[in-house]
Amino acid sequence: MSEFLGNKKMSREERIALMKRLLLDMDKGNITPEEIKSRFKTILADMHPVEIAIIENALINDGFPAEKIHNLCDVHIDIFRESIENQAPIAQKGHPIYLFMAEHVALLKLFGKAKTMSKELKEYSSFEEAKNLIDNLKKVALEMKGVESHMLREENVLFPYLEKHEIIQPAKIMWTEHDSLRERIKELLSTLDSPNESYQDFAKHIDSLILYIVDLKSNHIYKENKILYPSAITKLTEDEWNEIWEQMDEMGYASFTPEKAKWHKKVVKNNEVSREEDEVQIKLRELLDAVKKNALGDKVKFEYGELTSEQLKAMMDILPVEITFIDDKDIVRYFNRAENRVFPRTKAVIGRTVQNCHPPKSVHIVEKILSDFKSGKRGNADFWIQMKGKFVYIRYFAVRDEKGKYLGTLEVTQDVTDIRNLQGERRIYAEE
Repeated sequence: MSEFLGNKKMSREERIALMKRLLLDMDKGNITPEEIKSRFKTILADMHPVEIAIIENALINDGFPAEKIHNLCDVHIDIFRESIENQAPIAQKGHPIYLFMAEHVALLKLFGKAKTMSKELKEYSSFEEAKNLIDNLKKVALEMKGVESHMLREENVLFPYLEKHEIIQPAKIMWTEHDSLRERIKELLSTLDSPNESYQDFAKHIDSLILYIVDLKSNHIYKENKILYPSAITKLTEDEWNEIWEQMDEMGYASFTPEKAKWHKKVVKNNEVSREEDEVQIKLRELLDAVKKNALGDKVKFEYGELTSEQLKAMMDILPVEITFIDDKDIVRYFNRAENRVFPRTKAVIGRTVQNCHPPKSVHIVEKILSDFKSGKRGNADFWIQMKGKFVYIRYFAVRDEKGKYLGTLEVTQDVTDIRNLQGERRIYAEE
């Protein structure tokens, strides 16, 4: 294969030239799928996904039809999926990174299934003919939406620990890509449920959306597997990985999460401590701490009374609202454990700046609220949103001492769907 320059690293111009030759040979129809994949692998060797995107864009600018470039994207994604499935794990079984990478493999298979189905849509000529295929694609798209579980565990558990070790920008980039993926999957589900275009345009729209989603996720996985996860393994301590396991278990997993990957032992050098034994030790420590606090008469005194810390915690957790307190340095200091939370919270957010707890696209809003609170310009800010069939009321309050000094911000979130539907009166105690 001297035409592919042996082991010499190719320049971008050389790769583009070889891509053009490959596209022309594909047009002639005298090249097998196996040869297409083999030659494409050679062209892609040691390339970063961003470089691939630049080259594909250059080909379109040179007049090659986007549809042909999309066909090459399909080959690229197939090659990438194979490489991920065959990649040696960088963490042992029982490690959180092992689970994240196992989910990546499962996700690529699921997204690949959606891609195959979207191609089949073009073989039909009407919505009636394609009804069964569209219904099945809807089911797969809903399963794809399960990627939310994977992303939330990264955003609310893994990323805060990376920030503690000053790995900040990579996590922000990943979060931005998460939001792009969320938007595209939302658009995909909306288009499948309520198409408002001709069948031919619908089929092209769905195929384009899914190709974008698969390509985005493939490149995203590349960066996490090759950059983010190895950095995390290098920096985080064994105790931190154990805390991550505990908080991931609390948040739960996706339908596609491999069962074998959920199983874990305590991440220690001597990997003989079972998860059950570890939980017993944790419960015992909590019990001893509680006894110690009660023995010392652990109470919090207020102007109008006093409460034990146990009473105070129980009261805060039973409130039908989610409460988070951010101090005057914008650091998250407390959140309650309200049932049926609207927004996920894990212990990892304690000590984290509130700016890093929000998607990059909304940080400017957070900054504006805090700036107005600190300056005294405002004392509260209210928002309400529709989310997963719920009507959610979100309120921010500036917390000040008796002299007006700013102490921090209180965030209060409540699902008010049922409250908005109340009518008439109820004046007596009623059996449920």
